[in-house]
Amino acid sequence: MQAVTQPAPVLPQGCRQLGKRVQVVNGSAVEFRYSLVCPVSMGELNFSVRGLTESKTAALLRWHSLAGGRQQLLLRTDQDSFVPKSDIGMGRALVQFSALGVSHILAGVDHLLFVLGLLMLASGIRQLVILITSFTLGHSISLALVSLGFIPYMPSLAEWLIALSVLLMAGFLSTGVGQTKSRAGMTVLIAGFGLLHGLGFAGVLSELLDGSSGVVSALLGFNIGIELGQLMFIAAVMAGVWLLRQLPSLRWLAGARWAAIYLMGSVSMYWLLDRGLKLVEATLDYGVY
Repeated sequence: MQAVTQPAPVLPQGCRQLGKRVQVVNGSAVEFRYSLVCPVSMGELNFSVRGLTESKTAALLRWHSLAGGRQQLLLRTDQDSFVPKSDIGMGRALVQFSALGVSHILAGVDHLLFVLGLLMLASGIRQLVILITSFTLGHSISLALVSLGFIPYMPSLAEWLIALSVLLMAGFLSTGVGQTKSRAGMTVLIAGFGLLHGLGFAGVLSELLDGSSGVVSALLGFNIGIELGQLMFIAAVMAGVWLLRQLPSLRWLAGARWAAIYLMGSVSMYWLLDRGLKLVEATLDYGVY
């Protein structure tokens, strides 16, 4: 079994480190702080992080110059180097963190299954917009609260609760409870589920930013990316439904619906057991969730 390559900072050649390197561990993230003296101009410096592709992670690089300039750049597998030239504006940060949000939501199967449930739960376009909006509002609130440090990030508990929300959604769809419950009540309930999913979304930002400067632009961009990825998924599902409706028999559509419900229920039950064990282990080992 091949060992996973750990990301490692690569400092510009010729630079001399002042004092010791400071290392801070924040959950699964590691922060390194350096004070450097470099004999070259700022535009000739090149910072990079080795091993981002192999480890499938991202790194946040912050640059503070003696002249008072501050820059922040998100390094990913497709852009793992940084040359300080001029201040990086809010627009670039928005684009970078939006891309991170899109990739994060599209890789989150549990979140996508819940959104799929919202599509099947809605009786029409108007109700779908209301449900998606309430879900978005919910996860935007909890994402902001965790990222800004107002509430703690508890990954094991958050992941278990998200699995529970997917199982409950499968139950709503299979029993028809979602159709019999009042629309106002269902809207509030979906917003509550959104709060749970936002706790899961917040893991990336809480570890990258840790209450530092630039959190507003990063939070806004990441949230925009999540919404874009969510809309992309919804568009893909609706296109697939349209294709199924072109078949001679609509029994294919009914069969696909029940297959999706059983998939949601089976997978979420597995997640509940698996993540429940991890939650118990985290509680016993560290006394935290």
